[in-house]
Amino acid sequence: MALRAQAHPLAPRLAAVLAVAVLVAAVLTGCGSGTTSSSQQAAADFIRHVTTEFSLGQTGPLWDELHPADQAIVSRARYMACHTSTGFDLQKFQAVQTYADTVDIAGKPTASTAVSVKVTADDGVTIATMHAVKVKNKWRWILSPADYAAYKKGKCPAS
Repeated sequence: MALRAQAHPLAPRLAAVLAVAVLVAAVLTGCGSGTTSSSQQAAADFIRHVTTEFSLGQTGPLWDELHPADQAIVSRARYMACHTSTGFDLQKFQAVQTYADTVDIAGKPTASTAVSVKVTADDGVTIATMHAVKVKNKWRWILSPADYAAYKKGKCPAS
């Protein structure tokens, strides 16, 4: 992941979220269920949507689309209070690769679609892998393990 020296205030937050997502992908193993191309495209579209919400500082809608297991440990009000940035200038989003993967959500291995992305913003380029999880026919995103642990302790995650 590469960031230029002069970063937008939200850039470290998005970079942290994306960096931890990369670590999750690298650390966790397992095979996801057979994901079709249309499902992979839908997951990539959802991750594009979530990235756009991050760029606009739309913390309420982000919480609304968070996985229910993650919502259970952080209220919408607390999530919004912990993320007060106004956003960043998203210039380009590219889904580089999608594939079936298994992620740990609240201690339970869960099938997901991994979406490797290249995001260009006013402060540079970030390359990372994020995960989309289907819950009752709707895509949801997940907290990073570090953010999950912080919220579980009743704290805001480090920026």
